[in-house]
Amino acid sequence: MVSDGSLRFCFIVEEQYRHSRMPRAVVDRLAEWGHTTLVVEPAAAATSLSDLTAGQDFDAIVLRTLSGGPGVSLLQALGADGTTTINDAGAVQRVRDKAVVAATARAHGIPFPDTYFIARPGLLDQVPLLQFPMVVKPASGGFGHEVRLVRTPAEAASLASNGTRHHLIAQPWVPNLGYDMKLYNTGSQVFAVRRRSSLLGGRDEERELVGLSDELRDLALRVGTAFGLDIYGVDVVEGPNGWVVIDVNDFPSFKKVPDAAQMVAASIVDIALRGRS
Repeated sequence: MVSDGSLRFCFIVEEQYRHSRMPRAVVDRLAEWGHTTLVVEPAAAATSLSDLTAGQDFDAIVLRTLSGGPGVSLLQALGADGTTTINDAGAVQRVRDKAVVAATARAHGIPFPDTYFIARPGLLDQVPLLQFPMVVKPASGGFGHEVRLVRTPAEAASLASNGTRHHLIAQPWVPNLGYDMKLYNTGSQVFAVRRRSSLLGGRDEERELVGLSDELRDLALRVGTAFGLDIYGVDVVEGPNGWVVIDVNDFPSFKKVPDAAQMVAASIVDIALRGRS
């Protein structure tokens, strides 16, 4: 790749991703192209905001972090002076709160399940019976953690009795053939990866790259526009009435996407250059 001069990037990386392919491969690719990259790990050391914001003059700050982790605060802090953030700090906040995801999707006409916000598990018994079976998950969770298929009010009562620290989101389960689709946007291209639903016993490694229909490409791009995202993933399932969005993620894993690091790195450079103009 030929770049328009050397750029400076700051990557905020949570401990869980220290050795993962994403974003390490992207950082390495940017370095190969002659760009300067600084990796900040909030869990590894105290972070001096003064040192990072004084004289560093980053062209862009890139976030790869957990939902509820400290990275979002750092992204906003380091971008407070107008530095480009990838994704946009406000967009990241929107997708980290699943209640906001549901409301934003509905406001933009994106097919999305009915959604109940549950401040404490004991309120699950107030969800109408006709909405069962339901998918229940933390309002600020991610990566399938603590996502449950609750088939009956009795199961909901059992879940409530076990307790949880999280506010919850409850949505009617969308009947499907047992597969969901990950739509990955590298910033320049959309890919579709099919996987067996974890709610029905599927394993994360059971994924395959499949052809992308015009309908799914359009849906993915509509989601990106609605949330203001550049690099992102969208989880969809095909229900009785067509495709339904069930989750949106900033900077996903891009598993099974060929040359993902190359494309994501190129998109980061393009976004940073646009920010300079």
